[in-house]
Amino acid sequence: MDKRYRVMIIGLGLVLATSPVLASSLVYTPTNPTFGGNPLNGTFLLSTAQAQGQGANSGQNSPNLSGLESALSGIGSGTTIIVPGSTPTNP
Repeated sequence: MDKRYRVMIIGLGLVLATSPVLASSLVYTPTNPTFGGNPLNGTFLLSTAQAQGQGANSGQNSPNLSGLESALSGIGSGTTIIVPGSTPTNP
């Protein structure tokens, strides 16, 4: 590199280092009107939620709770349930 390019690069570096920063702060604006967002978003958010359906509670998407239901069904019948990390006691 000759001297001319070196001077140009150093000059450009000094100009960039001393230039003012053109940035602004980030501001969070909520979308939901319940949390302070624009009240005009309410009908849009409601219609979007209704269009998505019932979620995991409908159809085959619901979780399998058969093990939990069978464990809870024996609580009042004198069955001892042992929780890991606890000492079993006799009723």
